[in-house]
Amino acid sequence: MAVTHIAGPEESTRRVFPGAYSYPIFDEHNTPVNAFSAMFNIFFSDEYPEPGMHDDHEGFYVVSGYGKMMLNAEEYDLKPGFAMFAPAGVPHAIKKVGSEDLHVFLYHFPK
Repeated sequence: MAVTHIAGPEESTRRVFPGAYSYPIFDEHNTPVNAFSAMFNIFFSDEYPEPGMHDDHEGFYVVSGYGKMMLNAEEYDLKPGFAMFAPAGVPHAIKKVGSEDLHVFLYHFPK
């Protein structure tokens, strides 16, 4: 499948979630691989939101900032260059730590 346009973090595409802004990069209409999606998230809250859980796998790569991730009741420190993986069906949540926002590239892919 040829991709003719790749969306960037534009305000017009912003989605608001508890504690974070999400900017879709690939979605169901514009993806290089079926059932793959990717987004750039900015976490602005220093409190965990309600944990999320998905039917697919989710990967995370910290671009900038510091934070924490709760993954299946275990907590991990997040810093630039850190990568994480949340398997399908595993509860997880992210929050920032410190005064700067936490910037994370996220992607979903089938199990």
